[in-house]
Amino acid sequence: MTMNENGAPQRIQVRIYYEDTDAGGVVYYANYLRYAERARMEFLRKFGYSHQKTLDETRSVLVVRHVDVDYKAPARLDELLDIETEVVECKNASLTMRQI
Repeated sequence: MTMNENGAPQRIQVRIYYEDTDAGGVVYYANYLRYAERARMEFLRKFGYSHQKTLDETRSVLVVRHVDVDYKAPARLDELLDIETEVVECKNASLTMRQI
């Protein structure tokens, strides 16, 4: 199940800046989680979900409970990453999302 109108994953792009990399110009491994979080937030925002509004109105927020990462190849300085996000399962109180 996806939430997009056309059934395709939503894509955003993230540019790799110097601050994201080590001395060799390779992205520090933990930064991939930051990029994934940006893509997750944009995905939810597209469908009207606002973390701040939900926090203000209900005093609750969506939180990430589990992350499984498989690093395939390093990203490097100045590259532009495409991040795809889609919902693969939706339950009463949880979403399972896949990001590539």
